[in-house]
Amino acid sequence: MHFEIKTLRLIEPFRIAHGTSATRQVLRASNAEFVTEAPFVPYYGEDPVQTLALLTQALLPEQLPRSAGLALNLLRHEIIGHQTGRSLGAFAESKLGPPVHPAPPGCRSFSIPTDLDAFADKVRDISQQFPVLKLKLGSGDLGLDIATVSVARHAAPDAKLLLDVNGGWDMAEAPLMIEKLAEYDPALIEQPIHHRLGVEGWEELRALLPGNPPPIFADESIHTVEDIIALADFVDGVNIKLLKCGSLDAAVAMIATAKEQSLQILLGCMIETSLGTTAAAHLAPWADWIDLDGHFYVANDDYIGIDYDTQGNLIMPGRPGIGAIPR
Repeated sequence: MHFEIKTLRLIEPFRIAHGTSATRQVLRASNAEFVTEAPFVPYYGEDPVQTLALLTQALLPEQLPRSAGLALNLLRHEIIGHQTGRSLGAFAESKLGPPVHPAPPGCRSFSIPTDLDAFADKVRDISQQFPVLKLKLGSGDLGLDIATVSVARHAAPDAKLLLDVNGGWDMAEAPLMIEKLAEYDPALIEQPIHHRLGVEGWEELRALLPGNPPPIFADESIHTVEDIIALADFVDGVNIKLLKCGSLDAAVAMIATAKEQSLQILLGCMIETSLGTTAAAHLAPWADWIDLDGHFYVANDDYIGIDYDTQGNLIMPGRPGIGAIPR
C-alpha cells in the first residue's frame, strides 16, 4: 500500500463563500496498479501532511480523517471491481435497484465572479454545451449575488440555474434573497444559511420563506443518513458528495434515505481530478441533478475518465471499477 499527496494547480482561482483557492490537494492511495484519490478541502480542516503521516504508521487508528477513509474505501471497491469485472455503478445498483432514468445532464459551475462582463461571456459560451449552470453566491455583497444571477440569466436564458450560496447568507438575508432571486427562475437554491445554525436554523428559514419558493437544498448541513432524516421536513433536496459521506457505501445509503424521504438528489464533487469525479459519476443514474465538473478546473489532471457530449450528456468510461485510466 502506498500513499501520496498530489497538488492540483487550478486553471484560474476558484472563489466561493468559504474563500478563494489557486491550488488544491488530493490524497492518492495505491495498491499495485490500483489507484484512488480523495480531495482535501480547506473548510474541513484536514491537514494533508498530518493525514499522510497517519497513514504511514504501522497500525492505523480506528477513526481516520474523512479523506483517508474515502481513499481506502474506494481502493477496496476498485480492487473488487477489477476482480469481478464490474463497475462501481454495478455495486450501487445492487443496493439501490436499477435506475429509473438515465443520468441527468451535466452541469458546469462558476465561481463568484470578479468581472461581470467576462463572466457573461463565459456563461454564454459554456451554456452552448451545458444546459445546467451552477452559480456560486454568498460573496458577502448581496448586490453582487443578485447581479451574478441576473447576468447569467440574460446570457443563458434557457439554462437551468443552480444557485449555491455555501452558507453565505444570514437568517435575515436568506428569505429576502430567496424571494428576490426567484424572479430569475432558478431550478434550486443550495445551502442558503450556514450549517452551524443546525436543524433549528432550517426550521426557522422554512417558516420565513415566501409562498412557493424555489426548491431549497442542503449541502454542508448533510453528512449522514441521520442528517437527512432530521432535515427532511425543511428542505426539498440534498447534495451528496463522496467526501462528505466518507465512503461509497455511505453515499449509497444516503441516496437510499433521500429517496425514502421523497427528497431530490444533487450528486456533487469537490475540485479533484478525473479519477475522483469518475468515481462519483457511477451514482449519477440515481440523482436528479449532477455537478461533476471538478476536473475541469485542474490544469494538471493526470487521469482520463468521464466525458460529456456536445449536449452536455454524461459519458461513462465503460471499464471495471472506477474506470478512469492514467493520461
